[in-house]
Amino acid sequence: MLNYAQYKKTDGAIFMDNERILLTPSSVFGTLRKELIDNIGIERVKGFLLRYGWNLGAYDAEKVLRANRFSSIGEILKQGPIQHMEKGYTKVNTIRTDIEWDEINQKVKTVFVEGEWINSYEAEEHLRQFGITHTPICYTLLGYASGYYSTICGHKVIFKEVACKGMGMSHCKYIGKSLHAWFGEADEEVKYYDNPTIVKELERTYEALLQERNNLSKATAISKRITQELVNGRDLQYICDVVYEIINIPMLIEDLQFRDYAYSGLSQQELLTVQEDFKDWIQNQNINQGFLDYSTVTKIKANHHVRLLTPIRIQKKIFGYCSFIYKGEEESFSDLDYMVLDRLSFIAALHLLNEKTSFEAMERMKGHFLEQVLNGQFLTKKEIFKRGRFINIDLELPFYLMILKYQYPDECLKKELVFHEEMLETTLQYFKQHEMNVIIGQRAGNNVLFVQPNNYKNGILQFCQEFASYLTGKYKGALFQIGISSLGEDIEKASEYYKEALSALEMTNLQRKVVSFEELGILGMLIHTKDDQALIQRAKSVIGPLMNNNGVKGPELVRTLYVFLQNGGNLERTMEELLLSKTGLRYRIQKIESVLGVDLRDPDVSYHLRLTLQVLLLKGELKFD
Repeated sequence: MLNYAQYKKTDGAIFMDNERILLTPSSVFGTLRKELIDNIGIERVKGFLLRYGWNLGAYDAEKVLRANRFSSIGEILKQGPIQHMEKGYTKVNTIRTDIEWDEINQKVKTVFVEGEWINSYEAEEHLRQFGITHTPICYTLLGYASGYYSTICGHKVIFKEVACKGMGMSHCKYIGKSLHAWFGEADEEVKYYDNPTIVKELERTYEALLQERNNLSKATAISKRITQELVNGRDLQYICDVVYEIINIPMLIEDLQFRDYAYSGLSQQELLTVQEDFKDWIQNQNINQGFLDYSTVTKIKANHHVRLLTPIRIQKKIFGYCSFIYKGEEESFSDLDYMVLDRLSFIAALHLLNEKTSFEAMERMKGHFLEQVLNGQFLTKKEIFKRGRFINIDLELPFYLMILKYQYPDECLKKELVFHEEMLETTLQYFKQHEMNVIIGQRAGNNVLFVQPNNYKNGILQFCQEFASYLTGKYKGALFQIGISSLGEDIEKASEYYKEALSALEMTNLQRKVVSFEELGILGMLIHTKDDQALIQRAKSVIGPLMNNNGVKGPELVRTLYVFLQNGGNLERTMEELLLSKTGLRYRIQKIESVLGVDLRDPDVSYHLRLTLQVLLLKGELKFD
């Protein structure tokens, strides 16, 4: 046995077994290891450390062989763990060693070894620098054991770590076998040992860094070019064409529904094929369109094309996607592709943000114009028409005025402005999809819509009902109500049509969320009579006995009567809206019938009372909280 416990210090040098050694804290190795991983990556560091360990093990094996002090291969193999321990790498506990001899050649035919490494310095340093890992990381220990055993046995012996302290286990476990005994299970490990020397590895690293620098330089040049085009006012189509001209990769910029904003390098037919193929991929993945919430550039492999895709984000929301399209079976892409696509998505975001800002400014201007029309601030109809032409709307065509009232969920109260902006954008998009001109303004906290209908087959009332249902589905928990004017022919009478829409809005409730003025019939005529005082006085005389009742508070009885009549006499819906028990509601109904001396089951009585209450509400003489 070699005596590695003998040390000799002289003139600043430390010798062990007649060899000069250097004493370095394991933490320094850990720092070096971390720097290498951070700079050249874990895969390259793994190969470097495995080969480094192999050389250490082979060196120690050759030294043991030269000493010629041991009588058997078994004894010689035991020296490897001993030397490893005495140099402070780890404590080794060999559990099993099997050696098969070739009797003819008197050489080791096959070797199998199993054991444990306790307090591995490499695992401890990895934990200190990186924390728990998901794979074994004692690379120098593996390399040392493989190099030592391979040198002694005269053929390649490969060690694999099957448990590691770096993975959170109490200690490390290893298995070593002759390469042929692994039956292909160690082929991946062999590749690391067969890699070029560290000089070659450094050359490869240099080449990779050089390639990365070239990619960065090219990506920067492309970025500078397309940024300049954006500043010059070029659209997305022009920018796509420029990028395609430089890198010759087909590309596609799409909205949330994957409809193309711009594309280049694809024919019209190729574009349709790619889009259909991508829709099939989305369906197969059970993904709803508009919800590909990827944070970085992502590879997607459809049936007939491969794409790199990255989202276009504006104000932390996804507005669309940029993609490079590959028609072959590409499995890997250059770093340049990723870098350019990422920059292209940024430029697309800037372009769309600019368009969004301009669009919102235009819509605010239109809303202000509508407010001026409703307030009668224009002297002549000709002036109104002229201003309308400035915003590309022919105000000589028929129109409706609508009032959209909404109450948003409690969680939206803290972001009220954001909710209003989203509602504006949603409304504009909906009407645009249905090819209707619309101007949106605001009055009394409600949205006022000036709408020029197209030939919508089911009529404006059905259209608004569908719109209200769409909003209810999109904004869960919010309540939407819409009042619609009659069809307007004269823009100078816009304020009158606004009042009609407001009257219709007053007639909405939880069950009937959309009402048109034309539905009001005689009620509409009553509302617009010129003898308001006589109408109000008559209505008050009918309801007066309820208001003066001394039992249940008069206003509560009046509100109960109104809700009951609005719900067509349905007790369940009335109970739900008033939050009353059935007993409480029945008591109030009986009280109302007693005070007014009427039978609410009589249709004529119910209609008369409902009409009376609606008149008082619309004239502002009666209000319910």
